[in-house]
Amino acid sequence: MKKLSFVGVDDWDRPVYSDEEGGLWKDVNLGQGEPYLHSSSNGKMDGEPDSPIKGEYEIGEPYKENRQQLQYMMLDRLRSNCDYYTGYGHTAKITPTEVASIIGEMKAFWSELEEKPDWLTWEQILAYEKALLAPKRANRYLDD
Repeated sequence: MKKLSFVGVDDWDRPVYSDEEGGLWKDVNLGQGEPYLHSSSNGKMDGEPDSPIKGEYEIGEPYKENRQQLQYMMLDRLRSNCDYYTGYGHTAKITPTEVASIIGEMKAFWSELEEKPDWLTWEQILAYEKALLAPKRANRYLDD
């Protein structure tokens, strides 16, 4: 019986498991329901799923989808928009109402997260708000 351990998620959101010999197995069901495991075509995380697993296997600790993944993604998208407006898009028109909407959504998503992202702090959100409302928004790096 193969003993498998979860090692990560590949670029196509497939959970990947490793066996005792270091072989990688990809769940082509994307972590939904019962795993349907296939070997990695090149034995690496970026390999395509190849042959289905044969024989019995046991997964130590299975993959669990982050139920707040969508909030992280939306927050990152809003951060990207702020980077655009405070950097390369500094000539674009953005109204105070639009700023309030963007920053309000960012604050709401950030507050809802159980585990706060290390790539965006509350202070950075406030700095984005200040920079977006400033008459001249050319400060790309938001130092203050």
